[in-house]
Amino acid sequence: MEPEELRPRLLKGWRIVEAGRRQAWPFVGLADPQSGREVRLYIDSTFSVLPGWPELRQHDDAVMPALDELNGLTVTGVRRAPDDFLAFELEGFVLTVSEIPNALTSGSPWSIGHA
Repeated sequence: MEPEELRPRLLKGWRIVEAGRRQAWPFVGLADPQSGREVRLYIDSTFSVLPGWPELRQHDDAVMPALDELNGLTVTGVRRAPDDFLAFELEGFVLTVSEIPNALTSGSPWSIGHA
């Protein structure tokens, strides 16, 4: 397991290089400009992309348009309130993932793993 999989704050400075859906889970792919390593943030809970997309669930039709807006942006900050949310600040946008499972959550509300 890589350190950023357990400590999302280490993703500061990484760039979002893809948005997609794997099986039931939406995700964003992040790349480290220094090493070229890539990871994915898998979302299995309610999340928001602000401004513009205040509350989305994993299967909503607006998931892909919302995540597509983040392509090419760099993570400028990461905040976490355990048992509440994980937030990525991205050049004028904020991606916030709830740590509280919803009716569609099948595992962890979010996870970070290899791309």
